[in-house]
Amino acid sequence: MIKFSFSFIVSVLVLLLLNFLHYNTYSQVTGEVNVMDRDMFYAQYSPQQQISDSMYYSRISAKWALPPIKLKHLLIANTFGIDKHHFKYDKENSFEVEPPSNVYNINHTIFINHSLSERWSLNIQFMTYLISSFEKGSDLDWRFNSNIYLEKTIYRAKGGYYLLGFGVGYLTLNGRTQVNPIVQLKSRLNEKWSFALGLPNTYIKCDIQKRHSLKLLGELNDFYTFLEPEMYFVDKSKERKVVFTTVSVGLEYNYWVAPVLGLMFKASFPVYDSFEIRDKKDNTKYEFKTSYDQPLFNIGIKFNPIRELQNSLKPL
Repeated sequence: MIKFSFSFIVSVLVLLLLNFLHYNTYSQVTGEVNVMDRDMFYAQYSPQQQISDSMYYSRISAKWALPPIKLKHLLIANTFGIDKHHFKYDKENSFEVEPPSNVYNINHTIFINHSLSERWSLNIQFMTYLISSFEKGSDLDWRFNSNIYLEKTIYRAKGGYYLLGFGVGYLTLNGRTQVNPIVQLKSRLNEKWSFALGLPNTYIKCDIQKRHSLKLLGELNDFYTFLEPEMYFVDKSKERKVVFTTVSVGLEYNYWVAPVLGLMFKASFPVYDSFEIRDKKDNTKYEFKTSYDQPLFNIGIKFNPIRELQNSLKPL
């Protein structure tokens, strides 16, 4: 039985946060990427919360995965998602520039896994998404991202396994599309403990019982949208991209009301945030002052028909 001391868990979290802050950029398409247990469906709601003296933020997210197509050495999975980010502003306060009230991210991901041997696989992801506020004067922006990486399965002598992945990705990070290295490590250590280290998901999970699980996690929230200067900006200049990023640490609790149906409750606190407007050359032209005095809360529901298989000590 593997035991984890409090100091060990804290050390791992500090390492994960340093990993986040080192890159200082985060993927536009977030959700169930680099996780041990993917849900076929989930929906999350973050109630309206104050993020500055005159600004409030809320979010609704949903993901739906089709049943995967599985051949002898090949697996193909399709996932569809939508995120709605909503901002509310105090009428008594005025901004030099005014960002949109809503930002939408509608996305589709194709994941291809090709088994090269018992221990090695080649993985490819293609991600397309539409970003817009769908408000007057806003632009529709289509983006294409992809990544490719090799993954090695390392079996533990006492049961369980590690999954080590490394490769390269063409990703939209903090409003910029660029080539980035990919390094990630996932593990099912035993029947209770598992973890994932990498982007966009980093966590340590404990399955306390069949109905209860806890996650200590590092989480990101990153999106952007394009706007027409004539509609939004007082000086009619070329600023046109709104970019929002937060990095948070938090605790997530899952209660499974049935073997395949769960409820999620999460509280997190930002340790890094950025909310700015940039010009076409990605130069920062205006930065909104945000302040987080309270944790951010999320509630959600999830559906996972293969949860027991994913929690087993053998990789799927």
